[in-house]
Amino acid sequence: MSKQIVYVDMDGVVVHFPESIDDVAVEIREQCREWCRISGEHHSDFEGIFATLLPKDGATQAIERLLSKYEVFLLSTAPYDNTKSWSEKRRWVEEHLPGMPRKHLILSHRKDLNRGAYLIDDRHKNDDRPNNGAKEFGEHEGQEWIHFGSEDFPDWKSVLTHLRC
Repeated sequence: MSKQIVYVDMDGVVVHFPESIDDVAVEIREQCREWCRISGEHHSDFEGIFATLLPKDGATQAIERLLSKYEVFLLSTAPYDNTKSWSEKRRWVEEHLPGMPRKHLILSHRKDLNRGAYLIDDRHKNDDRPNNGAKEFGEHEGQEWIHFGSEDFPDWKSVLTHLRC
């Protein structure tokens, strides 16, 4: 019997992503701030930012536990204009999640096109940002969207309890 597939978003779920420019890693903060001021772009588009990010509390241990019961894929949307973010996310997985199977990182702007049992994502269903498909995941039979950071799933402990890990 094959394992059920669990997709896990990276930014804000596994990776501690800075909510504001004031939370960007100190070693690149001023350079990033100046770049954002000049370019008018969001700090997520700054080349090099993804290389500085750290795991969220409990995330690496949670992924290890999920891997024991499920087939786990990281399903992330990378900023399209920050081409370095694509390779930085791949290197991040190698560094922080050495137990992740190779090639279990999917970078997509259409999460709803993936087939699997669960998507653990922090994006709100009523989010007005450009749609990356997270909103539609769970509309098909046998799929469940787990809203990480919500009242029902505020942290990794609650997610693992729900998934019986």
